[in-house]
Amino acid sequence: MVDLRTLARFLFLLAAFATAPACADDIKSTVGEVSSLQAMRPEFPVPNEPNMLFYVQRSVNANTVVYAARLNGQGSPDADNPIDVYWRWYNVDGHRKPLNFIEREMAYGVKLEGTSGARGSRSFEVAALPSRKLILEEDSRGKPRALIQMGDRLAKLVYVYLNVDDSGFMPSVKSIDLFGIDTLTGKFLHEHDLHG
Repeated sequence: MVDLRTLARFLFLLAAFATAPACADDIKSTVGEVSSLQAMRPEFPVPNEPNMLFYVQRSVNANTVVYAARLNGQGSPDADNPIDVYWRWYNVDGHRKPLNFIEREMAYGVKLEGTSGARGSRSFEVAALPSRKLILEEDSRGKPRALIQMGDRLAKLVYVYLNVDDSGFMPSVKSIDLFGIDTLTGKFLHEHDLHG
């Protein structure tokens, strides 16, 4: 019997996000330092959420997915459910909206892995990008952050921009831009993944 979740995830990734290319040559990625964390769409609002880890914007409209740390009574990420993911519907009135089942399971939801040691860090992945591991940890001041490998550098992820083509039957991602801050140098980093 076919696992419906697996089949649905495969179809969604293939048609809607195209983030699972057939081979590594299909993605051309470049990472470089930039002078600032420039906005890909300056007219889009930037969320300012408590304990925000990073956010995702898409070219199709200003609605934004927010990833925020859910803290326990001691101010550390909750052990059982440390990441809260939701929409800010800026296209309407900016209200908060939960992810629906498909968005949670196959696009923007997170899958947590076990603790990995220092500062209670925890590995996780975003459903549509399982090959890009992230780490949730507290920085030296006790503030939560999400770390990601950008080229040969470890960076605090700030935001992701998806260039989406929605002219066909199903939308597809043409490119992904990640913006972060190098954890060693403090320099701003930009990674551009072009999907072919």
